[in-house]
Amino acid sequence: MYTLLNAAPDTGNQGVSALSAAAVDGLSRRGIDRIAVADHGRGRRIAADGTERFGLTHNRRLWRGDCLRTVSFCAPLGGLASPSARLLATSRAVLDVSGGDSFTDLYGPHRFRAMIMTKRLALRCGRPLFLLPQTIGPFRSDEARREATEILRAAHGIWLRDKRSEEMLKELLGADFDPARHRRGPDMAVLLPRVAPEGLPAEILDWLAADRAAPVAGLNVSGLLWHDEAASKARFGLAASHRGQIEAAARALLDSAPDMRLLLVPHVHRPDGHPESDRAAAEALAARLGPAYSARVAVLPGELSAQELKWVLARLDWFAGARMHATIGAFSSGVPTLGLGYSDKAQGVFEECGLAGHVADLRMLNAAALAERVSASVAARGKTHAALAQVLPGVKARAESQMDAIANALKALPA
Repeated sequence: MYTLLNAAPDTGNQGVSALSAAAVDGLSRRGIDRIAVADHGRGRRIAADGTERFGLTHNRRLWRGDCLRTVSFCAPLGGLASPSARLLATSRAVLDVSGGDSFTDLYGPHRFRAMIMTKRLALRCGRPLFLLPQTIGPFRSDEARREATEILRAAHGIWLRDKRSEEMLKELLGADFDPARHRRGPDMAVLLPRVAPEGLPAEILDWLAADRAAPVAGLNVSGLLWHDEAASKARFGLAASHRGQIEAAARALLDSAPDMRLLLVPHVHRPDGHPESDRAAAEALAARLGPAYSARVAVLPGELSAQELKWVLARLDWFAGARMHATIGAFSSGVPTLGLGYSDKAQGVFEECGLAGHVADLRMLNAAALAERVSASVAARGKTHAALAQVLPGVKARAESQMDAIANALKALPA
């Protein structure tokens, strides 16, 4: 049995779910088919999708066997009364995704502490630790760099999804950097399969039909950036009000053609009132655009899975978003895409996939400048579509080869 950490499919963040599904699917197709995925549920169980799950939550409920602190105490002792701890203690290897971009102190101390504790847990149990393709850093504090370096030195294998992370790893490890164990490649989600959703409204299906009469652009509105503008601007250094930026982008899209339709695509599902809800942010943007555009603007309904969202994204004429895995779902389906970057991760992932010129940095562009960038990208979508047709086969071949290497490294472990 192998265990997969920090890729919980039940967070509502479909980017994390995409990584979880892509990892399980890719490895199972290569004979690594006994993978238990850590989530926020209770105990060990089989989920509706057939995957084995076990609870592992960073909270203060020490009496629960799925509390990360409790598991960290019990696992090195064989697991004791905790099913999650027993599973980790006997796992052949621990695979850690770090949510794709969370092995950093950029998102605050609580998330960073969870990333550190889970990785130390594997090492304390004597389990080989593999960091699956992800972004490493940045680390703002010296203490965070020290803790991260300690774990990176001890990891059995590390895969990175961008050149900047590779350079950081070389800097942190120095002479211990080993190209045989430390490799770079595409984000795993480029291989995520698509699944047709059920129950989409007839209007949305008409918009997405192959024989539709009008073009459809998609836009993801990130709740992380939208709801608390002051916090997002301070944390990420945005060049202007994000609401102003994204509204200007939406108006530029709608004005690019008199019949252009705009589908707002939530990619992180949160309850009403949650500060990261993409749906609430999308509905707020639609309201700001006003009645002049209401017939040409729709918010994608429901809480679609990562695979279902990719099906929707694949049917658009153009797409942009700050949720990076929404953009990966689009461009890996051949859809001309503009990433709205608020950290270095988007630029790195796009570069790794041969799309270096397709990221608009929200830290550098005010509302007017972003609108110009969006207009230019939409106008060039035909050329971009042709370029994607040339580059994507190579990207996907590299991603498959990368998954081969991960599976082979796991199979090479002592029985």
